[in-house]
Amino acid sequence: MPFRPVPGGLAVAVLFLTTACSGAKGRAESDVAAAEQALAALPLEAPKVVPEELSPLQDAVNQGKDQLGKGDYAAASASVHDVPEKARRLADSLPARSAALRAALDTLAVAMPRNLAAIQAKLDSIGRSRRLPRGLDEQEFQEAKETHAAVSAEWPAVLASVESGDLAGAMSRALNLKSRVSHSLLALGLVSDERAWSNVTLPPR
Repeated sequence: MPFRPVPGGLAVAVLFLTTACSGAKGRAESDVAAAEQALAALPLEAPKVVPEELSPLQDAVNQGKDQLGKGDYAAASASVHDVPEKARRLADSLPARSAALRAALDTLAVAMPRNLAAIQAKLDSIGRSRRLPRGLDEQEFQEAKETHAAVSAEWPAVLASVESGDLAGAMSRALNLKSRVSHSLLALGLVSDERAWSNVTLPPR
């Protein structure tokens, strides 16, 4: 079959497309690599302090890598475009976020045992009187007993999470337990507002 030269215009077009594709691929590879490096450079405690902010960044990198593998270079670059800057801002805010979580958990570490003790004292008082106070029914009384037992058993695990540095996990569990204890405090006629969850000593009731 005789050689047929490619027309000049077509050759230029093919060369342009090839170069453009190669350039887009190179940029996408560079963008994805930069995003991966930005996440890898984050402090080790980041997943234990701000997992809800770190997860979308990791998802963006995974999506960019998938698009890169499929040859969708523009989309890959777009997916990871903001990751390095967001990772930098996250790293900058980490010390303050960690300190705030620790302070809140320190307060709960004082308030939770105090509130559990108040619930136990009230339950003991009701048990000695052998009759429920006005406004408290038998179901609420039993629920308060069950809550006291369950939270007392779970609270040490929250403190262990704090010690291990899993501040976000500890706070999530602590807030759940706080809600349950607040419900029991209210049912038993005890203080359940912000004063109950401060780290100051409440006057006796």
